[in-house]
Amino acid sequence: MSALLTALRSAVGSFSLIDMSLPLGQCAGADRDAIYGCCSDLSPAGRQFLNGFRQSGGHREIYQATAGGPESSLWESLADSIDGVRKVVVFAASVEQAEAVLDLVGDDRSLVVRVVGSSAVPTTPAMAPWLERRRVIGFTSPDSNFLWFVAQEEFETVRNAIPLDPVPGGPHPTAGMTDADAAKHPDATFMLTSAAATASRSELAASALIHDGGYRSESEGDYSWVWTGPSNHFRVLLTGAPAVAAKLSISIIKTEDARNLAGLRVLIDGRHVPHRFDSWTDLSGKVTVKLGAPGDGMTVLSLVCPHMVPDAAGHRVLGLCIDKIEMTP
Repeated sequence: MSALLTALRSAVGSFSLIDMSLPLGQCAGADRDAIYGCCSDLSPAGRQFLNGFRQSGGHREIYQATAGGPESSLWESLADSIDGVRKVVVFAASVEQAEAVLDLVGDDRSLVVRVVGSSAVPTTPAMAPWLERRRVIGFTSPDSNFLWFVAQEEFETVRNAIPLDPVPGGPHPTAGMTDADAAKHPDATFMLTSAAATASRSELAASALIHDGGYRSESEGDYSWVWTGPSNHFRVLLTGAPAVAAKLSISIIKTEDARNLAGLRVLIDGRHVPHRFDSWTDLSGKVTVKLGAPGDGMTVLSLVCPHMVPDAAGHRVLGLCIDKIEMTP
């Protein structure tokens, strides 16, 4: 994912990334400023559960598309969160997700879709009108394949900015389209290749966490932190997790009561898991747990803090202060 985003930045400069792949959030760790949405086919209970979380360290809601596509009010709210000066790239983890967010991708935005294999441009007849105004660039690496849909008027700029290799014959539209639709479909005639697999380590800064706590992240420059509270039960949606089993590390830079470190309980998806604690000081340290390979659904980290402490001003009840979470294969 990091190699893909590096290539996109080389082509279009700085851009705002909208990752519609929640609950997995596949761009997490690669772009700390990404904005997240969900267009996966979650159950009503799953959608309600996800609505209890806020992204960007607690500063923004999670944008969820309805079964028939994104709601206009949702998109208007999401658009207000985007830097109007930058270009916008929308990421989808599947063709199904891409179809659900086509209304979000106007002519001034581009779409990146993760695909299985790279021999064809997977699409459906419903996408054909949208595709008429776009060119397709393939991106391949040892562990991932993507298709980048670029507006016709942007294509030459992109082609001149990054080294694209012609694809002999070019991929073709998926079987099942009518001849008329296929004739309007733009083949992916250029490919950008990453020769080596990139490290899948993921680091989530406090300002990038998706959590259900009552407090928002705070920052000084690029450094950020977030306090758990007022509830003693703090949950984090683990986005951008490696595709294999990994070591999960939580950096606790402060607590107001040392018993919170000794008596901390850690859960993954509601199940208690053993953890290791490496002390830095009497009131800080690192928590490490073993994280299994992620499934297709949510992976939720829960921290249960036994002794919540009022702050000096008496306005907040605090548990743990966290500055980052890391996942390392």
